[in-house]
Amino acid sequence: MTLREFFRLTRRHFGTIAALTVLGAIVAAGLLMVLPARYTSQASAYVRVSVPKSASGTADSNAYFNASQLASEKVKAFVPLFTSETVAQAVITQLGLPTTPAELASGLSASNAANSLTIDVTATGDSSEQSKKIADAVVNQSASQVRRLEGATSPVQVVMLSPASLSQTTKSPSPIKYLAAGVLAGLLLGYAFALARHHFDTRLRTADDITERFTTPILAVLPQSKAIARTQAASEGDFYAGEALRKLRTNLRYANVDHQARVILITSPQQNDGKSSVAANLAKVIAMAGDDVVIIDADLRRPSVADTYGIRGPLGLLQVLVGSARVENVLRPSRIAGLSILPTFDTPPNPSELLGSGRMAELVKYLSRDRIVILDAPPVLPVTDAVVLAHLADAVVMVASAGRTRAEQLDHALGAIERGEGDVAGVVLNRAASSKLARLRYGDSEYGYASGPQSDYVRADRPTPSSDRSTATHGPDSEELSATRRMPAVSATDSEPDPHANDHAGSREPVHQTRPTSRRLKRAQPDELD
Repeated sequence: MTLREFFRLTRRHFGTIAALTVLGAIVAAGLLMVLPARYTSQASAYVRVSVPKSASGTADSNAYFNASQLASEKVKAFVPLFTSETVAQAVITQLGLPTTPAELASGLSASNAANSLTIDVTATGDSSEQSKKIADAVVNQSASQVRRLEGATSPVQVVMLSPASLSQTTKSPSPIKYLAAGVLAGLLLGYAFALARHHFDTRLRTADDITERFTTPILAVLPQSKAIARTQAASEGDFYAGEALRKLRTNLRYANVDHQARVILITSPQQNDGKSSVAANLAKVIAMAGDDVVIIDADLRRPSVADTYGIRGPLGLLQVLVGSARVENVLRPSRIAGLSILPTFDTPPNPSELLGSGRMAELVKYLSRDRIVILDAPPVLPVTDAVVLAHLADAVVMVASAGRTRAEQLDHALGAIERGEGDVAGVVLNRAASSKLARLRYGDSEYGYASGPQSDYVRADRPTPSSDRSTATHGPDSEELSATRRMPAVSATDSEPDPHANDHAGSREPVHQTRPTSRRLKRAQPDELD
């Protein structure tokens, strides 16, 4: 793992890592409160051997040498005496401790450094003062036991070298050590959990997650917004959501400048990824840019477009496909200028066969002559309907839900569309978290929506278009809308008369009177649908 990947892992899973680190500190603090505190003090004793004096009143060198040899031998023999139960009983009697000799002896330790005549005694007590008293008492009682064992005339003596009051008392368990160990353990556990989650969690949360795994381009990142909900498809949304939708419209328009997409299929890997919301809002922004648009509810299993626009039956796509109604009688206008709806109300027993029929292909060709056709198709993985429709579309837009769609699901869905001879224009990441916290967490540049003064500048420069038809056509709309209305799809020399231009029923006149020859070449000449 590179340093950049490590920082990215930390940023994405910072909450989990921080939570487990704090949890480790809390557990350590809890152990400190539960475990009894013990204090340790140390005292030092010295083994001394008296040197007899000669008749002249001085000690010769041999006497000193013999005394030092004797002391070196005795000091090693005296070490176990300091931790014996006999000495412990004497300490208990001296200090009046409420414990047994065995318990007190288990809290004592004695050691002799190499080539030295000192014995270091370590004693443990319930308080700092008690531990010091025990350590000093052990030295004193051990000296008494040595005199008793060696005899009153023995030259060997044990004396106090350094009392416990001169040493520093230590507390166990140590708060600093326990808290540091708890924080370190929680931090390691947090990173281990983050690594495991990063390895096994394949959910796509940002545009970077998609571009790292797929070569399919990202058309847009749509933020979480009530304005993109299907119930708000015919109303004005917030500015940031609108900018993301206009970016999607622009990217689709210039995805293939030689052959502009006239039929756009919107689908997703699974249900509830928001593909119907994307289809409805894409149709709205395309219509607001000056093109005539028709959105077809091609989801014959779970139709939702009629509910989105508040349309009531009974005539819809199914009646057109079975030949019981003319398409002109089924198309419904909307409150958005230039946007028509071909809804679906009934759920037939054979939706795949109907969508793959010749009449469906003829219907799409017929409507796409003078309109942008948007097909709201079912999800790819549960059913095969979207794959059946894929070859009819100039561009297929795959909608992935941020934090919900997994990489393997998107991979299977894209592969299925490609096997169905569909042309995938790109992926739309829907419901992406756009808060400052999410941007800091994921570090994705796609989350940098305008805010503050920049937002005010854009709003002042580009007023929100009205949903009224006269305003949408001639009012103070965006510069892009006006330019689009003035710009023809192809030049006059590249078009030919449309023989069916006067056959369209309905209250409004068709916008396009010519049929561009630059559309997909594999289409046959469209025949009028009855």
